[in-house]
Amino acid sequence: MKERLSKKEKNILDNLDRILAGQSPEEPSTFLEEKLWQTLKKFEYSDEKREREKESIHRLMSDISHQIKTPLSALLLHLELATDESLSLEEKAAALRECKTQADKISLFSEAVFKVAKLENGLISVKKIEADIVKTIKEAVAATKTAAEAKNLGFCLDLPEHLMVLHDPLWTKEALINILDNAVKYTNIGKITVQMQQGAIYTQISIADTGLGIASDDYTKIFSRFYRARSAGTERIEGTGLGLFIAREILRKQGGNITVNSVLGKGSVFFVFLQNC
Repeated sequence: MKERLSKKEKNILDNLDRILAGQSPEEPSTFLEEKLWQTLKKFEYSDEKREREKESIHRLMSDISHQIKTPLSALLLHLELATDESLSLEEKAAALRECKTQADKISLFSEAVFKVAKLENGLISVKKIEADIVKTIKEAVAATKTAAEAKNLGFCLDLPEHLMVLHDPLWTKEALINILDNAVKYTNIGKITVQMQQGAIYTQISIADTGLGIASDDYTKIFSRFYRARSAGTERIEGTGLGLFIAREILRKQGGNITVNSVLGKGSVFFVFLQNC
C-alpha cells in the first residue's frame, strides 16, 4: 500500500509507526502526529507516576507496620500477664499499667499518622490571619512545660511583648509544640532558648537546646516521615518519627519553612520562618 502513497504520506505513516512503538518521531510533520506523541508521553508519565505512588504507599505501610509492632507486642504480652492467675494482685496491677502505657503509645502514633494523611491529602485547612505570634509561641511553650520540668529543664524566652504576624495560630502552635517536644526529648541537661527576629520578608523563630545534637548528614533526613536520627544516647528515646515532618508540612502550607543547625554533643537550633505578608 505504501508504494501508492506520496512521500509526505509515507513519512506520516512511518512517524505513526514510530510513535505507536514508543519511539520519538524524527520530525513530526503534522499537528496530529505532534498531538498523538504528546498524548502517548502523558500516558507514559501517568504510568510512571502510578508506579511511584504504589512504591510510596508500600513504604508507608511497611513503616507503619514496623512502628506499631513493638508497642502492640508489648501490650499483648502484658495483657496475658494481667490475666495470669499465678501472679499476685500487685503484679497484675503493674501489668495493667504497662498495658495502658503501650496502648497510649499506639493511640499517639495512630493520631500522628492520621494527621499526616490529612495534611498530605489537603484535608487540613491552614488559614493565615493577623495574630500575635508571641502569644502563639508562649502557648506552645506552656504545652511542653510539664515534660521539661520533669527533666529539670528550663525555658529562656527572649521575645517582644507583642508582634502581629500573618499565621494560623492553632496549627502554628501545633508545629512549635512538635519542635519544642523534640528539644525536650533530646536534652538532658541545660535549657531551651526561644528567640525571635523580624526581617523584611520573614519572621524567624529560633528554638535552641543544649541536647545531644544532630549529625550534619541528618539535617534534611530528620524532616522525613518516620526518620529518627541514630547517635549516642538516642537509643532509649521514644517517639513516632513524625513530629518534625508534621511541623514542616504545617509551616510549608503557610508559605513558611524550617531548617536546623547543630553540633553533636552540644545541641541544636531549629529555625522557623513565617512570611510577613
